[in-house]
Amino acid sequence: MRRLRRRACQRHIKDNKKLSQNIQCHSEPFAALKDKLCEESTFLTGQTLRFAQGDDFKILAKKFKRRIVSAGVAAAITLGTAATTNKALAAGLPDPHQLPVSMDSDGDFLANREEFAIGYLLFDPDQNRNLIPDGVELANRCNSVIGSLPWQGQQTDPNQTYKWHTPVFGIEFCEICGATINMGPAGIVNPRLNLSVSFPLIALHYIEHGSFSYNGTIHDGRVDVPSLLRVLETRFPYEPNDHQLPLNYVVKGSGQLAPDANDLDRDLLADTEELASGFDLYDADQDANIVPDGIELAKQCSSVIDQLPVYNPYGGGLPPEKPYKINYFQHGLELCEICGNQVNMGYWHIVNPKLTLFIDVYDITCHYLSHGSFSFSGLKIDPPNGPFHNGRVKIALLLSILEMPKRCGDLGTIYLPGDINKDCKEDLNDLADFADNWLQSTGP
Repeated sequence: MRRLRRRACQRHIKDNKKLSQNIQCHSEPFAALKDKLCEESTFLTGQTLRFAQGDDFKILAKKFKRRIVSAGVAAAITLGTAATTNKALAAGLPDPHQLPVSMDSDGDFLANREEFAIGYLLFDPDQNRNLIPDGVELANRCNSVIGSLPWQGQQTDPNQTYKWHTPVFGIEFCEICGATINMGPAGIVNPRLNLSVSFPLIALHYIEHGSFSYNGTIHDGRVDVPSLLRVLETRFPYEPNDHQLPLNYVVKGSGQLAPDANDLDRDLLADTEELASGFDLYDADQDANIVPDGIELAKQCSSVIDQLPVYNPYGGGLPPEKPYKINYFQHGLELCEICGNQVNMGYWHIVNPKLTLFIDVYDITCHYLSHGSFSFSGLKIDPPNGPFHNGRVKIALLLSILEMPKRCGDLGTIYLPGDINKDCKEDLNDLADFADNWLQSTGP
């Protein structure tokens, strides 16, 4: 198979250099791109490809893309343009500030070496399936974090990360929109880690538009992405929620909510919790969807709890044979410490009859689980609103009672060797995916 792959690549890539050059400038209008594809289609299909409008064009474009992948041309296009064909055909044109990157196998605006360094997938441009390229989303997240940082001299803590800028006499212009930017340097310093990263000020303008590459009339280049993420102590592009309490969160009068604040991979699951639950304490994103495991797992548990059948022990019927919950709500409310939302002060009694296990989960706990946190903190409804129910869920026990992973794709799902598309079954769809993507293998 390796020999066939090599022959296919050599035969088609040699003949199709002109196609790679034509697609290289992906900022041209989509209509022009369509015309170029039409001109170059004869050698791939053996006949002239006549483009239609609407759905017919989409179907033909999809077939054309698959032929490119199967012929090995996708590799040539990626190396020459840093934008894959599926991005050009399906996603349309990005913000022109989002400059393509060389050696970007999946066209997500992150170079292969950068994805290796930060632990992203080389051949998946949208790991969290939100229709935004990972590089663009990550740049937007960095922009949000940078915007919240204090300027040098305005820190309230000597270990607080800050940003700096040294204005100089002169300006430069953005080559894309013409914005005027001071030509001086800027940077970010993390005193706690003793790390820093610097770049021209115009780089921040491009980061605001979702790009780590920048192009001004004086400065052009690319921000050191791995270093920037380390200085910002940010790895994932998700927007954090204040309900996602850190493991060392302390409530006055109750102390630290989590019994163990050691979190080697910083996924909001303590090391002891990961060991007890069978997760990898060295991998913060085990299913590679760029969401920390602790947040994802808490939300999945919340969804499963919501779907459990409610059993009334006073109704006279037999309890379910599968996991169920009993409502022990009370006449009273408590407040969420974070958002002030009012919830019942009672709890759910969750039972797994087969395992003869049970756990009590406060309603305020369910509120925090839905926001991605196993730690919770409620306040009394009456002033002065002192601490009420607070603590941390016994994660290993809850996972056992809920029989997690409950659904295909839940954290901890074990896939069969032939389940390429990860739908928890091996069928012809997996073979089709293998045929479409076999040239993307990085193995020897």
